[in-house]
Amino acid sequence: MNITEVHAPLEQAPGPAVLAIGKFDGVHLGHRAILSTAQQYAAGARLAVMTFWPHPVYVLTGNERYRQSLTPPAEQARQLAQLGVDDVYRVHFTKAFAATPGDEFVHTYLFRMPLRRIVVGEDFRFGHGGRFTAQDLKALCEPRGIPVTIVDAILESGAKVSSSRIREHLEHGRVEAAEALLGRPYAVTGVVEHGAALGRQLGFPTANLGGIDDYVLPATGVYAVAVALNGREPETSNWFGVANLGYRPTVNGSALRLEVHLLDFSGDLYGRTLRVAFLRRLREEKRFADVEALRAQIAQDVARVREMVGR
Repeated sequence: MNITEVHAPLEQAPGPAVLAIGKFDGVHLGHRAILSTAQQYAAGARLAVMTFWPHPVYVLTGNERYRQSLTPPAEQARQLAQLGVDDVYRVHFTKAFAATPGDEFVHTYLFRMPLRRIVVGEDFRFGHGGRFTAQDLKALCEPRGIPVTIVDAILESGAKVSSSRIREHLEHGRVEAAEALLGRPYAVTGVVEHGAALGRQLGFPTANLGGIDDYVLPATGVYAVAVALNGREPETSNWFGVANLGYRPTVNGSALRLEVHLLDFSGDLYGRTLRVAFLRRLREEKRFADVEALRAQIAQDVARVREMVGR
């Protein structure tokens, strides 16, 4: 898959292409419906995606909640590649770009691409202040011979599948509800760093995962997780585990950490890449009277996950 960082209107682009446009934060079931529709028209053409980074809400408002993403660029690219996308055009979103009038965006960005069709969701907005709608895009493009397909929203439990709903579920630790909207467990990918080795002292060695600052993280607590492990071997191995996402109050921790204990794993994980998928929240993080009480609780958490996964 080709990834093009777009800082100005494209001079040229491979084609012909069917282009899906949107933020695609999460690559959830609604986004997948857009991509599936685009793929139906892409026989003999490239399947392309135009997306925007950083998140427009963060750029325009400074809202720190949107500094993190459900799918940071590398994660988003991985998801899109799995769905058969050939080209990603990642538009660098700035306040100056946001001020671009809608018709100018269409003429200077889209009309320079050899497009067979454009596919967007029904809530697609573009141009200064989001004043242009999907129907406006259709009116601008179709006279130039570029049909626009507008995909209806996907509903779950009577409400539209959206990134904001997924974020809300994660903020409350409802990872199973987030999974229902994503079509897969919510996961983060990072690299194992050296920690304080407390888990090893307690008899439950843990991998301290770094490099996850750009992800939206679930609520603090203890989770049952599935872990894909790679980094040194060409293949990926899969494990179940128990993860603690929090501040480790029993040992007076101060920084937020994601620490993962892999069931029945032995070996050196430092420097390895782990993809941690959150399956279920087991409990809240809390302060224990001493490390022995903490050890006993971890043993209960591990036993509960073993029962869940039949290990």
